[in-house]
Amino acid sequence: MAPSDEIKGPAADALPDTATLPADLAALYLCMSPAQLADLRKSKRPEGRPGTGNSGPSVIRPVEGTGGAKDPALYQLGTLREFAKANAAPSAFDTALNTGLPGWFGAKLPFFAEREPRIKRGKRVLIGGAWDRADPLREQRFVALAKGRIRFTSLTCAEAAASLWADVASHRAFADQGLALLARETQAIEASLADTARLAATAPTDAAA
Repeated sequence: MAPSDEIKGPAADALPDTATLPADLAALYLCMSPAQLADLRKSKRPEGRPGTGNSGPSVIRPVEGTGGAKDPALYQLGTLREFAKANAAPSAFDTALNTGLPGWFGAKLPFFAEREPRIKRGKRVLIGGAWDRADPLREQRFVALAKGRIRFTSLTCAEAAASLWADVASHRAFADQGLALLARETQAIEASLADTARLAATAPTDAAA
């Protein structure tokens, strides 16, 4: 996915609630894929349907007068913020981290990266996870994205951890998650080896017979 330059509004560079974002950036803000956002846009389920609990609105609409067959769908940032607050389910970023090594090595996720990457041995210079809702600088990242100062790129967590980062602290905080997963897997394998050794030691000497 490539970020669009179409971010409108008189003060769009400050990202007020009245600013509008194209569908790809709106999806990025909501921590979902553009296809998932399109499904929400097309949904026929009524908003606020009784019995839905506090799951939030089931439909999110683009700004009035957009989203036609040939017109790009634009979303008002205030609407996106309200939707994000009402739907506090774990993002795909959180889900990938919680699935262990398969998610770490297999799931492609968006990461903020330098606009003009300083590439060394094919490694991009990353800034942070675009779906990382715990990042205290996430709103500021979107301001920088709106101004064209940074971009986003799709990588697995393993690829991101092996990339270059703009600062050591962010890289370390992210890489430590993967190192912890690897440590747990290593411990599980070592524990199994120890159990096998104990089983072999207690086996009857004529077991092979």
